[in-house]
Amino acid sequence: MRSAEDAVGRDPGPVCALGRDLWFRRDIDGSYVIGLTEAAQHRMGPIAYYRGPVAGRRYGAMEPALSLESAKWVGHLSLPASGTVVDTNGALETDPSPINRDPYGDGWLYRMRPEDPGALEARGRRERTGRG
Repeated sequence: MRSAEDAVGRDPGPVCALGRDLWFRRDIDGSYVIGLTEAAQHRMGPIAYYRGPVAGRRYGAMEPALSLESAKWVGHLSLPASGTVVDTNGALETDPSPINRDPYGDGWLYRMRPEDPGALEARGRRERTGRG
């Protein structure tokens, strides 16, 4: 299991929103750490189940990749961009509570290498500022 510091490097930089549900942060190795926003985890309530994407697998943009369940919500979340999942927070599969307790730290969901990092970065900028 990787710690939050390992997952995001020593200087993780800013967090960018991807819609209402996901955030991303560029890691020092060039991959992107993806997690559930605080607003999303509050809306869903305590997460009772997490099944992450498959590490090493390529996913298309908006392809369902992980499952979450809470008392209020059951569903799948998609990757925000086409790319390969390079790591998943497997510790969440036995104890998903960090998703609620520390969504921007130990509750990170997975790391990916998008095929077009610039498009992902632009989408985060656009959603943060309202323009690209």
